[in-house]
Amino acid sequence: MEIKKYSTFQKEAAEDLRLTHNSSQLPTIFKNESYNETGVAVTGYGKGQVTGTVYTIPAHGEITVDFKLRLMCVTPENVQNLTDLIKSMLDASRQEYFREFERTHVSGGASFFGMFGWGGGRASYTKTKEVTESMGLSEENQRTIVGKMVELANEWSEFNYSGTIYNKNNSYSVYGSLFGIVMDADIKQDSYNNQLRFLAPNVHMQTNEGQILESRGKLYELNN
Repeated sequence: MEIKKYSTFQKEAAEDLRLTHNSSQLPTIFKNESYNETGVAVTGYGKGQVTGTVYTIPAHGEITVDFKLRLMCVTPENVQNLTDLIKSMLDASRQEYFREFERTHVSGGASFFGMFGWGGGRASYTKTKEVTESMGLSEENQRTIVGKMVELANEWSEFNYSGTIYNKNNSYSVYGSLFGIVMDADIKQDSYNNQLRFLAPNVHMQTNEGQILESRGKLYELNN
């Protein structure tokens, strides 16, 4: 599975280094400010090609697609457990707002993807904390969620997809590939650190011209 990932490198201005005769007073060259951060950082967010096949859909037509995908990631069961945990901490109005994330294309049909990867890209520990706070989650709630994510692990998971792709609006045949939405996250709590990959349930077809076509079918069922 080819994953399109993004990363950043932030360069700090180098401090003027002056060595002294007193070796007990060494100057500070840099600090790792993120070492003690607790929370979730989205380190990669994008689309991953789920098959190597290029599909052709006739004008105003449709095709049925079946494939199996094996990927090292957080299991669908644990994605559901994490979703249920977050929902249990939200009041009624924010639960509805949380479900709205599912309807955005960038979420891939997973509400918590939309919450952490709200902009369809990377998000720092600070940014994800701001988003969770805006959802009404207390510090204790956030630590509980992060603690659960620290306990998770990437495992080999097999996905069986059966769905239909539609070319309703074009009076000509189109060609394209199938993609899923992937989120990579770095989880920190106290001295614990965990790197996780999440795969959202929805699949979409993108044509060679960049058009996203309507589709039916999921990699797995998720109750948001």
